[in-house]
Amino acid sequence: MQFKTTILAALLVTLSWGSVQAAKSQYTLSVNHADGIYAEGETAVFQVRRDEAAIGDSAEYRIWQNRWDTITTQPLDSQLDDQAISFAPPELGWFRCSVRLPDVKRPAAEAGVVFGTDKFQPAHPAPEDFDAFWAAQKERLAASPASPVIEPLTPEQFELEAKNPDHRNKINRIAERFTYANVEIPCLDVEPVRGYYSAPKDAAPGSSPAIILFHAAGVNGGWCRSSLVQTLSYAEKYNAIVIDINAHGMLNGQPQSYYDELAKGELKDYRYLGNQSRDDFYFLGMFLRLMRAIDFLCAQPEWDGQHLIAYGISQGGGQVIAAAGLDERVSAAVAIVPGLCDISGDASGWPGLGKVEAGTPEGDAIVNTMRYFDAVYFSARVKADMLLSVGLIDTTCPPPGIFAAYNQLPSPKRIISVPNQGHHQMSVPTAQLRREYEGFIMEHLKK
Repeated sequence: MQFKTTILAALLVTLSWGSVQAAKSQYTLSVNHADGIYAEGETAVFQVRRDEAAIGDSAEYRIWQNRWDTITTQPLDSQLDDQAISFAPPELGWFRCSVRLPDVKRPAAEAGVVFGTDKFQPAHPAPEDFDAFWAAQKERLAASPASPVIEPLTPEQFELEAKNPDHRNKINRIAERFTYANVEIPCLDVEPVRGYYSAPKDAAPGSSPAIILFHAAGVNGGWCRSSLVQTLSYAEKYNAIVIDINAHGMLNGQPQSYYDELAKGELKDYRYLGNQSRDDFYFLGMFLRLMRAIDFLCAQPEWDGQHLIAYGISQGGGQVIAAAGLDERVSAAVAIVPGLCDISGDASGWPGLGKVEAGTPEGDAIVNTMRYFDAVYFSARVKADMLLSVGLIDTTCPPPGIFAAYNQLPSPKRIISVPNQGHHQMSVPTAQLRREYEGFIMEHLKK
């Protein structure tokens, strides 16, 4: 599929990705388009290869539509080490091919394809008062200005953040040229913004770009917390002022027991809390915090007034799109396998509706609430340069929702599509992916 590379056109990045397979698998599975993207009328070819040691073993391939709708299941020829499977889909959409072994739950190899990326659109229209609702939230924030509290890390916090010797060395090296601190910003009647902040030492007013970092879903994992070494690393790499916030307003640098108690207690299943009402839904507080954090960055005298970059993975990717849709000061954004995309669609994006069935009174109420927090509607309001990525075997943040969000973007945009990677693999970017993300940011900073 070819795309014109004009400034307002979509540019689909096609990379020479190697096959990705389960650990120690004797099988690999690849597709004949490097990006896994096909136009209507094209045929995909899944190429199954097995090691010599697996020749003669029983195996089958299964093709799924969306998450778990089986299209076909067929045995593989046990005597072949290389077998091509041609696939012409019954309709446009998202499909996965899995190599399955007897009595083994996890696929031995898997790859995904998408036919007709332009086909994907939001399952529901945006609420008629979507803009009015969010304008009212901005007015609430503006009517209650908050003074940020910026404080040094305690010795205990530093020891936790610098427990890894490599991290300690990196922090100490970068700290020779960059300040760092805790930041806390009150946020109406929800938990305050909390995270780490860094800035170049002795930066002249108006000289520095700004970056806001968001995190993936969860409470007590290391991936969901603000990270001092990450904050400083981004500050150094882009000579920027950086704020790295967690989604929940949790304290920085606490013992593991603190986060475990939150995960078992007040933040248990937070993604469904209050989802019967837009005014009570947990994500309202999360989005108020991200708006407050952007206000904080833009108030810093070092900010150059032009470059404000949002970066996040999974849930953080959904926050990135929301941030860019809510605030025109966001000038560029990287949303990696973003959540919150077409939440109530046929292949719903994380967090979905939980155990509630759509079409029931309770389900309908949740769908209506989710429409105010869905990235597909924020996408339509974005003016920033956008880079999204999608893994074509990702069942957590599935491709249909991400492409639906991508298709709404009116701004300059790119998407990286990887046929053989799922959610976890994409959430821990390879060196090649990191180069793509970093290159995008560097190019933006030249503008």
